[in-house]
Amino acid sequence: WHSGNTNPEVGSVVGIALAFGFGISVLAYGIGHVSGGHINPAVTFSFLIRGEMSFASAIMYMLAQFFGAFIGALFLYASVVGLTTGCEGNTADQIDDGANVRLCSASCTLDENDVFGDCGAPFGLGANTVSGAIGQGSAFIAELIGTFVLVFTVLMAAVHKSNGSGPNAAPIAIGWSVMLAHLGERMLFCVAIFLDQNCDVLCIF
Repeated sequence: WHSGNTNPEVGSVVGIALAFGFGISVLAYGIGHVSGGHINPAVTFSFLIRGEMSFASAIMYMLAQFFGAFIGALFLYASVVGLTTGCEGNTADQIDDGANVRLCSASCTLDENDVFGDCGAPFGLGANTVSGAIGQGSAFIAELIGTFVLVFTVLMAAVHKSNGSGPNAAPIAIGWSVMLAHLGERMLFCVAIFLDQNCDVLCIF
């Protein structure tokens, strides 16, 4: 939704969606035969509701998912945290590279003298929040729809006995569902702020 960059480019939105989609597909292929491909707690919760796994197993799965996500986020943060080292204590005029100016503007605070101060992860990586242009309720509904699309796809493409995808193609459908959820949520965000003329070209889709 919003990661500090108030003017996201269309390429970044599509790139993020593709990265999530391909990443989920790869993970589903890689660990599908080990854990059933339970990467998202919502999927595990759906299996618990359907009576296909015990409460204890569901809790253990969810703990493993949260722990794995935390460790992955640490590795990701460690690999990019150095990108903002040249930002703090400088103004935009003191930074030569335009890309670095955009990076600092999206990642750091500005004091009254337009000097970049405290910098978090580059572009707010791993600290996504809902943009001020959309309400918490609207964001919850959009996330609910995206989660439904994912869980529905998992259950129908990978679990249902009469699915037409087969076990080898199910991870592709699951990855695409995640990609569509990310693109769909972005489109809802565009609709919400269209009248403010802050939306990017993705809105035309």
